Amino acid sequence: MKNLQVPFSESEARQLQIGELVVLNGIICTGRDAVHRALCEGQTASLPEELIGGVIFHCGPVMLKDEMGQWRCIAAGPTTSIRHEPYQATVIERYRLRGIIGKGGMGNATREALRKFGCVYFHAIGGAAQVLAECVVRVKDVYFLVGVWIC
Repeated sequence: MKNLQVPFSESEARQLQIGELVVLNGIICTGRDAVHRALCEGQTASLPEELIGGVIFHCGPVMLKDEMGQWRCIAAGPTTSIRHEPYQATVIERYRLRGIIGKGGMGNATREALRKFGCVYFHAIGGAAQVLAECVVRVKDVYFLVGVWIC
């Protein structure tokens, strides 16, 4: 099992082997296809600084605000990554992503961007939304609630 602290370097990304189990620690951004489209079209008013050189999780988490006004993640299941294919290569290049978490794999344009820019596709298990939510220690902020921009 390999432990990586997010953000991690291009060199660390390139050292990973296919099939290797990886634990990611640190701030991870979530975003579905609407966020990816907004990133490509420059429609994001504010970006989480952790996105640059970071990791994005293809996920639309279920969030709940508690009595203290703090966000809490209730479910964090991966969405089907191929839906992000029209945008993903551009997002990898523009924001120098080091990792993408999703399910089901990606297409050729993304595969080429992964190779060119030293980014890794991590496969998350579908159907484990509550288990994955339990891994979220704290929600730093919510940026783009409708399209899901949560770190």
